[in-house]
Amino acid sequence: MALLSVNPQTVLPSCGSWWVTFSCTGDFTDRVRAYRMLDASELALATGKRLQVWFRDDKMHNGYCLADRIDVIR
Repeated sequence: MALLSVNPQTVLPSCGSWWVTFSCTGDFTDRVRAYRMLDASELALATGKRLQVWFRDDKMHNGYCLADRIDVIR
C-alpha cells in the first residue's frame, strides 16, 4: 500500500482515507505487477520524485481502492 499526499476520497468517496493498495496478494492483478508499482513508489519517495496515481473503487482491499497505474513524474 502507499500513503498519498492527496486523499483518494476527494475523487472517489467510497475509497479509504489517504491510502491505496497495489494488491500484492495477487487478488486483482498479478503479484509481479503489484510489486513493481510498490518498488516504483518507494523509488520516487527515496529520490524525491512525484507520482501520478490512477486508482479505482470497483476493486478494493479492506476499504482501500486499487491503484492500477502509477507514473513517476520527472
